[in-house]
Amino acid sequence: MTQLLIFAGSARQHSFNRQLAHAAAAMARAKGAEVTVLELSTLDIPLYNADLEAQGTPPDVIRLKEILDAHPAWIICSPEYNGSYTGLLKNTIDWASSPVKGHPVWADGSKPFTGKVVGLLSASNGALGGLRSLSHLNPLLLNLHCWVCPQQYALSRASAAFDATGQLQVEAQQVGVQAVVEQVLWAGKRLGA
Repeated sequence: MTQLLIFAGSARQHSFNRQLAHAAAAMARAKGAEVTVLELSTLDIPLYNADLEAQGTPPDVIRLKEILDAHPAWIICSPEYNGSYTGLLKNTIDWASSPVKGHPVWADGSKPFTGKVVGLLSASNGALGGLRSLSHLNPLLLNLHCWVCPQQYALSRASAAFDATGQLQVEAQQVGVQAVVEQVLWAGKRLGA
């Protein structure tokens, strides 16, 4: 059974990407995966600042590193702000990849990332569905030594995409998300995840 972590780069209560994360989680569970949906808003993580870090890594950053490390496969649902991923997502990655000086486990900043299988989804009201955010997120994750799945999906017209239960209403959209979920689970098994 693949342990899969899914999270959205948004803390907004009615975020399309949070809805997309939950829809993808349901699909992955139906395929037999053990899924954790992480709400980044539940973590008390400040804006990254090396001076602040020098005073001691915040406890929720350590918790974040532990959660990321415990899951060999991830799906990230990325909103698009000004043609790129969000400040929340970048801040999360910056803290998670920052080494904790002298720590017995987290002295290597690449530990929570190296070898992770990562699938990318996005949702937006725009016609491209947040696709540009994924094109910016790809090289960042590759630089952190993640294995980024080639199959990706950007959900356009997101405000009309979900029904009252949070599921995708259009079959083509379901197929697009399902393809990412299946590739992440497939790659996770074959890459030792």
